[in-house]
Amino acid sequence: MSDDHRSLPVLIQEMLDGALDDDQRADLLKRVKLDDAARKLYLDQIATHTALQAVLADCLPQKVGMPKAVGAETRPTVVFRNKWPAVAAIASMAATITLLVCGVGYLWIRSQNPPIAQSIDTPHVAMVTQSVGAYSGDVAIRPGQKIMSGQLSLDRGLVRLDFVSGASIAIEGPAKIDVVNRMRVVLLRGVVTARIPESAIDFVVDTDTAHVVDLGTAFGVAVARDGTTDVVVFEGKVSVSKKGSTSNQPTLVREGHAVRASEQSPTIDSTDYAVAPFENAWPVNSGVLQTTGSIRFVSPGPDFHPGNYEDNEHIVVFPERSAFIPEEVIRVDMVDPGEYAKSAYDEKPELPPGRRLTSYLLQLDAYPEGKNPNRRRSVRGQITFANPIAGVITMNRLLKESEAIVGLPGVSYPSPRTIEPRPEGDERPGFDSLILAADRRTLFVELQENPGHLDQVRVLIEAEE
Repeated sequence: MSDDHRSLPVLIQEMLDGALDDDQRADLLKRVKLDDAARKLYLDQIATHTALQAVLADCLPQKVGMPKAVGAETRPTVVFRNKWPAVAAIASMAATITLLVCGVGYLWIRSQNPPIAQSIDTPHVAMVTQSVGAYSGDVAIRPGQKIMSGQLSLDRGLVRLDFVSGASIAIEGPAKIDVVNRMRVVLLRGVVTARIPESAIDFVVDTDTAHVVDLGTAFGVAVARDGTTDVVVFEGKVSVSKKGSTSNQPTLVREGHAVRASEQSPTIDSTDYAVAPFENAWPVNSGVLQTTGSIRFVSPGPDFHPGNYEDNEHIVVFPERSAFIPEEVIRVDMVDPGEYAKSAYDEKPELPPGRRLTSYLLQLDAYPEGKNPNRRRSVRGQITFANPIAGVITMNRLLKESEAIVGLPGVSYPSPRTIEPRPEGDERPGFDSLILAADRRTLFVELQENPGHLDQVRVLIEAEE
């Protein structure tokens, strides 16, 4: 085995920790695509990573008083089929070392500093429910940690905090934030996105220059080093007041608008609606744990229509309906781990009504560009969700059927086009590929498309209660 192959497990782990840059992730995905052994190791290591996280989440509550990770009670049993025997063996081995993991977890939790709660009796206001390469100093921040009042420093990575009030915020490092109580935080520096349900209306995000009060919405707040605060409203509306102003009259900011508060201006000023600063943090609020390769996540807003997003370089992800319970059967293309292959409509598996689901639409909409405008585009990446994938849809007929159930009202959907997987035994290049990993949370996508054409994939996720 070459030095390059020996370094593969390290590269995969660094990818899972969010430590690889875009070029390194692209190189890793290319290597995995071209090498069957590397691809198998890649899938095995992701499944092992997920299995160990599940073991840790299940055992720590009994040992150190930490609640189970979100969805632990409803997590379905993962059946590792014969296609991945190594994955099944590794997952079984993970289960046998539960006590060891619990013991290490107990000692690790005991070593944490505030605002991480260290005892079941310690009052807490929030919980870490997702973490992507998140570190405070050289200490990793893990899902399942309780957060009590106090300052939280995030040197790198992303974390999602779910408050006991029902509010959910995602923080992108480097950031410093004071967690005041169940309804208020103070963002000193960095980027935060928030999704606020009805139970937590009036949730407050304060900064040195602005006082932001939620009025039932989803929004982002970014604080620069000089204290300048940008507030962008994805959905609904917020109230923004200028800190230190003689006038307490708040500014109402609605969906698709943005304002800025700075030391240089005595007022709240309108600014361009720009979602780019929040494109990393917002997916964590939306249930996406990690993306690698050429995946672009679209934040909500007035242009939130798949037909508005032509892109030759990225598979674009649109979050659709969240935590809904369909009243009818949904027919899908895939439910089990493996690679997508065509099948007849009446052979498709069905998701029964009554399951709580969240829907995402993945799309490649190529267009003519450059010196060779008709060149076929090839884009690949992977997306890992916080909860298990219940079903994947790509057949034209199924996309249209499911659009009537999970599509967003008022959103213009282009005519869908099914992906074209490689026929069995065909070695020609240029086919699409869709693989559901053994962890049932990770989807590997490679799409090949000619300009003027469209590929779409709809992914249905098990939603939290």
